[in-house]
Amino acid sequence: MTPNKVISTDLLVRFLHLVLILSFAGAYLTGEEEEWHHVHMAFGYTLAIALTLRILWQFFAPRFAHTQPAGGGRRFHIIKQFVQRHWAQPRSWFSATFLKSATSSLFQLSILGLFCVMPLTVLAGYLTDYTHSHTLEEVHELFVNLLLASVLLHLAFLILNSVVLKKLLAKRMFWGHESHSWFTLFSLILSLGILLTFWFWYFN
Repeated sequence: MTPNKVISTDLLVRFLHLVLILSFAGAYLTGEEEEWHHVHMAFGYTLAIALTLRILWQFFAPRFAHTQPAGGGRRFHIIKQFVQRHWAQPRSWFSATFLKSATSSLFQLSILGLFCVMPLTVLAGYLTDYTHSHTLEEVHELFVNLLLASVLLHLAFLILNSVVLKKLLAKRMFWGHESHSWFTLFSLILSLGILLTFWFWYFN
């Protein structure tokens, strides 16, 4: 990361984060009712589209928006630093520094878990719908439960980390006052257009 690229929770990251939340909630709530199956699949596809856009933004943002959204490498680095610093020092396990590092690492680990389980859940759901296989349906349900558990752990570690740091960490994912580049705004409009076009096509 070059000096002019800073870690940023920009407008597009916030938008896609909200889409991921709503898509998972919508898919989960409509998953058990057969008459809502079409809507359930739409939410699943929306989850996949938003996840793809988020991954693409990880590569495009540093080049054109001159910001760097937090990615897997940075999150893994935080976890690695925590392990290297505290694992071999049991005496530090009761310190305030250890508690802050531990909760931050668990929070980052929960995010990595979400990004691993989400695509597998969507893929299993698509294959189940395509093949009508009972075995794949059970696999899909397993991943759904893993994803739900990951979401709950993510929320728990978010709250715990916020309490330890005495800072509302969720705030930066929903609002902010920083300025945004034209490319960020363009990408936001393009992403919204892609999602709206998909829903219009899917239900027509």
